[in-house]
Amino acid sequence: MIAWEINFPDWTPEPPAGLAAFCACPVWVLWSFEAVMVVLLAFTVWDTFRYRKNHVTPDSVKQGMDLLPMGVAYAEPDGAVCFRNLVMDHLSVALTGKLFTDWNVFQAAASGDQVSVEGKVWLLRSWKTPDSVLTQITATDMTEQAGVLNALQAKNRKLKDIQLRLKIYSRQAEQIIIAQELLTARMMVHDALGSVLLESRHAMSAPGAIDEELLLQALKNANTYLLREYEGDDTAVDPLTEAIGIAQAIGVKVELTGLPPVEEKPRKIFAAAIRECAANAVKHAEGDRLTADAQRSSGYTFTLCSNGQPPSAPIREAGGLLSLRTLVENHHGVMHIDLSPGFLLTIRLPA
Repeated sequence: MIAWEINFPDWTPEPPAGLAAFCACPVWVLWSFEAVMVVLLAFTVWDTFRYRKNHVTPDSVKQGMDLLPMGVAYAEPDGAVCFRNLVMDHLSVALTGKLFTDWNVFQAAASGDQVSVEGKVWLLRSWKTPDSVLTQITATDMTEQAGVLNALQAKNRKLKDIQLRLKIYSRQAEQIIIAQELLTARMMVHDALGSVLLESRHAMSAPGAIDEELLLQALKNANTYLLREYEGDDTAVDPLTEAIGIAQAIGVKVELTGLPPVEEKPRKIFAAAIRECAANAVKHAEGDRLTADAQRSSGYTFTLCSNGQPPSAPIREAGGLLSLRTLVENHHGVMHIDLSPGFLLTIRLPA
């Protein structure tokens, strides 16, 4: 049309007959037509809002889903998301930086059934919808439940520590009771020995007043007891044997290799290391086996390794480990802890 007007400037295009007739109408007719159109448009908008208010439409379903506190989405078999609400978009933006449009990308970023976003913990679930190829995905806020679970786990660890200490105390209480019973028995024997000595003195002053056979038998029993007392103290407990017994009492089997020291101080240090490693194996690693090796060259080298779960964080020396290190250093030794691949304790003592 423009090219035709340039080539033929004297040509005047004629509008269609209907448009020409409409334009030829009076101005009040045009204004009336515009007013009718405005009224029709307003009625249409009002009717649309009224219908949406009283009827369920796809938009109302989407708006209702967006108001839910949990995330809801549906994905095609290839992972393309065909429906999601605002919560799923929020989680996807926090994890992937994009809206929730691909279920496969979201799964790779979540890497598990639980995700933590902005201090909240969300539980993800997905399953095939009945009679459909779509996959339904939900995200439930379980921050409160996760806090309760963490608190219970902390209490369980504390109770496990208390149970371990009670086992050790029970073992030591048994030894105390045994020692008390032996002391009571000795006191009774010593009392009986005193009576025998008094009877012997009385027999020397009045020979016919006491049966000599019974007196000689009592003297013989007392001498036998005193000889056994002189040979060795039956209440003395070897520290290494005691440490192995305590470990077994709390459920840890100790395997000794090498040549354990016979000297008193190195033997006590070796026993203290076994006790501490056995307690830590049960309390922190859920272990049940401890290998303790003792080698001697110019001095002693003790190597202790326990099974169980490897440490998840660097070990902070406190309590038993700190006391053990102090004991080793007081005897001019060195102690080293290695966490690869598991817990390994090495002690070196000079000759």
